[in-house]
Amino acid sequence: MEIHQLTYFVAVAETGGFSRAAERCNVTQPSLSQQIIKLEKGIGQQLFDRLGRTVVLTEAGQLLLPRARAVLAEIHDINRVLKQDIYSGYGHLSVGFIPTIAPFLLPGVLKVFSDKFPQAELSVYENLTEQLVIDLIRGTLDVGLMSLPIHNKLIATRELFSEPLLVATSRHHDPITKTTIKVKELEDFPFIALNEVHCYGEQVQTFCYQHNVNVDIVCHTSQLSTVQSCIELGLGVSLIPQMMASSDTSGLIKYRPVSDIEPRRIIVAATHSGRQRSFLTQQFIELVRDEYYRLIDEN
Repeated sequence: MEIHQLTYFVAVAETGGFSRAAERCNVTQPSLSQQIIKLEKGIGQQLFDRLGRTVVLTEAGQLLLPRARAVLAEIHDINRVLKQDIYSGYGHLSVGFIPTIAPFLLPGVLKVFSDKFPQAELSVYENLTEQLVIDLIRGTLDVGLMSLPIHNKLIATRELFSEPLLVATSRHHDPITKTTIKVKELEDFPFIALNEVHCYGEQVQTFCYQHNVNVDIVCHTSQLSTVQSCIELGLGVSLIPQMMASSDTSGLIKYRPVSDIEPRRIIVAATHSGRQRSFLTQQFIELVRDEYYRLIDEN
């Protein structure tokens, strides 16, 4: 017994004929008739007496009709309730952020997400790109917020925004006297670098290599906050993500764009290529994008 067979059975019972039932169900009459016959064989009872162009329910058909209606109503209700639950935000979502994004976007996104979807169960992980990719492949993570490049064919990405990198200097010990700076001029100042274990550190190093910029690295650190502290003390300059600059309310650091060749990083939402993005996943991704533009627009 199949759902569409019950649908055809109820249609024949309510319209009084196979042709009218076929029109109602938007199928051909032979197809509908064949399914009714299969239904009768499956339950071992004749459901209709065929009286020329009309049909009449047999005793078995009369007994089946209210049960069939109840089953179809329950299925319809399941579909309705399921859609309602999905779009109300019921379910569990597991998200991951790389450390050079999480401090700046995560708090605002969590606040909006929890207000918008109070029924959702949210798990958040902060880790390096390599581990987030592993978790996506294993299925323990639904979406990862990270930056390109990602070298894995099992990972699908959606670009959220392209973020400029700004030259950061101490406001009170600013070694740069001009209002603008060219990328090659970064060689003239001590440079505070983020360790290449972070994709951001690797991206800055790659940018400098591609444009033949040999920066004088005086400090390698594993945290962007340490880079920021060193800059505040006037120990050197660095390239800082725009979202970090927009989040900085200390007034101790000055941020400038590079005037000739603008360094950028592309932030993406990464998911397993074989998994469908859930409603909550899609909503969370949009909130991350919105939070970034809210942050830079306010600053």
